[in-house]
Amino acid sequence: MIISILQENLLKALTRTGRILSSKPQLPITQSVLLTTKEGRLCAVTTNLETTERVWVGAKVEKEGGACVSSRLLTELVLTLPTETARLQGVDGGLSVSCAGFKASLPGVPTQEFPPTPEIKEKDREKTNKDTFASALSLVLFAAATDEGRPMLTGARFLTEGKTTTIAATDGYRLSLKKIPAMSREDLDMVVPARALLEVVKSSSEEKEAQEIFFSKTDGSQLAFSVGDTDIITRIIDGEYPNIAKIVPTSFTTRALFDKEQLSRAVKSAAVFARDNANIIRFTLENQAVTISAESAQVGKNEVEVSSKIDGDGGEIAFNSRFLLEFLANFPEPEVLFEMTGSLNPGVFRQVKDDSFLHIIMPVRTTSG
Repeated sequence: MIISILQENLLKALTRTGRILSSKPQLPITQSVLLTTKEGRLCAVTTNLETTERVWVGAKVEKEGGACVSSRLLTELVLTLPTETARLQGVDGGLSVSCAGFKASLPGVPTQEFPPTPEIKEKDREKTNKDTFASALSLVLFAAATDEGRPMLTGARFLTEGKTTTIAATDGYRLSLKKIPAMSREDLDMVVPARALLEVVKSSSEEKEAQEIFFSKTDGSQLAFSVGDTDIITRIIDGEYPNIAKIVPTSFTTRALFDKEQLSRAVKSAAVFARDNANIIRFTLENQAVTISAESAQVGKNEVEVSSKIDGDGGEIAFNSRFLLEFLANFPEPEVLFEMTGSLNPGVFRQVKDDSFLHIIMPVRTTSG
């Protein structure tokens, strides 16, 4: 392999593919980046055995071929190069890099040792609007579990029925659910790793000219997303996802409308005093206002009153402040609609004019609740 490539293009391919690399690799080869050429472009591929990412960038190809070297080492090297044209050449199983007086040689491993990348078949691909899909994922993925002890909950469920696809994620303490126009012509039900989907969101932001995301099953157990010059291929998680219908409340006794910024400031203030008390903060709804409070024997007590439009019985309910803050950080609207039925049932957060989204947080049982 002999190519000439702009430093910025090479760095783009390396930094994007480098994001998925594991800090605790199962195999040494998964710390490598596979570089290959095809039709006047350079392809960079990395994998963590769950997810594979492939990025294409423009290059002048003098000789076709490939090289497989340390992703971290090559990225750190390219970061030091000037923003000029670099020359890459496969030499003795490794890679030679030169650019404006800089010269380096990196050891490599045989390219055939790199795990094979599943083939994406053009005829099997379906497409969905990029911005709609990425926005939906941003509303959902933060609620997925990070504990590998419950692998099913580390993914987001995609359920397509008729003209609607429902995307949901839960860690057992909270649930985010968003409905979008059907992604596929056929009904589907699958769970996709949240970490791979977060990479789809990042790639959607970076691939600014792309209008659509293409996706397809590469075989019975893997799913491929393509946006612009980036492909993300990930395994589908096996198992039975929780019955979401049983989690979502069908009625409420109290509804309140909040200004999101006022609510965020109040929750942040209360959270300071909740750190030594399992992050528990309390909502008290009465007289067209909500008092958000927290206290502990070590740091004292904090109360913030937030004006609100309240319909119904009012009452008290307690939540983990961390869950509230993560929800509010990902919620895009200026107003938040909140529904509750007593202190022991889930609290529901919605958009005011769009019923396609909801977020549920399980309450914390307190001595007075």
